[in-house]
Amino acid sequence: MALIAFINGHSQTKVLLRPEVDKLFPESVQQQLGLKYPIRLVYSFSDDNGNFFMPLCESDEGVVDGDSLHYKIKAVNLKYENGQFVKQWELNDYVLTAQEEESIWFYTKYLTIKDIDGDGTVEQVMIYGSTGQNGKSDGRLKILIYYMGKKVAIRHQNSEFDGDRVTEVDKEFYDLPEKVQHFVKGVMKRMADDGQLIYASGWVMKMSKKMTHIQ
Repeated sequence: MALIAFINGHSQTKVLLRPEVDKLFPESVQQQLGLKYPIRLVYSFSDDNGNFFMPLCESDEGVVDGDSLHYKIKAVNLKYENGQFVKQWELNDYVLTAQEEESIWFYTKYLTIKDIDGDGTVEQVMIYGSTGQNGKSDGRLKILIYYMGKKVAIRHQNSEFDGDRVTEVDKEFYDLPEKVQHFVKGVMKRMADDGQLIYASGWVMKMSKKMTHIQ
């Protein structure tokens, strides 16, 4: 009953405090949900469809040169109903050893969970990236948009060389509502302005033409 009262008090997206995480996701619940890596943080949110929790998990491979290393990541969107968690979708990824990637993690600064288009349903814009031998400059970035039960992806490969910078956009991205598209493009620009990644020249114009391969 305490858990239900706690959940029903949610009205907007927030990050749970560690004591709240420990209470809602003890080891037994983590095992039940298949959360094998440490929980970095948990978002809670509600919309017209109910109450939800989203744990973000990153494996722990220690610290090298002051930076934490993560080889695997996982996120799970959970709806709480009838006294239990019901999985809505699951995200998994890992470092690509063939590309000599060193770490992968969620970009929580840019990750967004909110009702972007005002239809009463919360959208999730999940963002994570990796580092290679030269750090972020040869890592990759992935943006996943969860909208109305569908997943749409934008994948980007960073590079120090102009010709090797590639952005792949799912064609379904251009079917999303204009507000959602505009919001995601704004996040992409913000990340570029912050020096997190470098796109191929003319990427804004190319996306306006609904191109799916930008290089």
